[in-house]
Amino acid sequence: MTASHLDRQAVQKLIGVRERRARQLMAGLEGIQVGNAFAVSRLALLARLEETGAGDRFQWEVSRRGRVVEDLDRSRRLLAARRVEIPTALDVRDREVSGLAAGIELSPSELRISFNDAKDLAAKLFELSQAMANDWEGFVRSVGE
Repeated sequence: MTASHLDRQAVQKLIGVRERRARQLMAGLEGIQVGNAFAVSRLALLARLEETGAGDRFQWEVSRRGRVVEDLDRSRRLLAARRVEIPTALDVRDREVSGLAAGIELSPSELRISFNDAKDLAAKLFELSQAMANDWEGFVRSVGE
């Protein structure tokens, strides 16, 4: 860039900020009046941006925004997962190890689950978890602890 001074509109375009933020960044910097516009020294603006970027407050804000993005992404994934309906038998919450559905085979050192698709696998894993919760002793006997 060859310009020695930048007006507010140039600052907005270069940095990608709105009018108010551009004015805040330019406030107090040396500059010149160009017609109706005020232009600040490009080097003074660059020094201010470097100083701001190195500051604790800016680093904290960058970290905060990163955490917000991660939280939003996690929330979107959870929401998508919650929309999936997993078909289960009505009595699955009362299931015990001895009554596991066909396709779930539990033996010492081995678990085999036959399934047709992701929903079927999720249903069978849920059923197994319920059986474990309801009949821990039966589960322990089945796996040979």
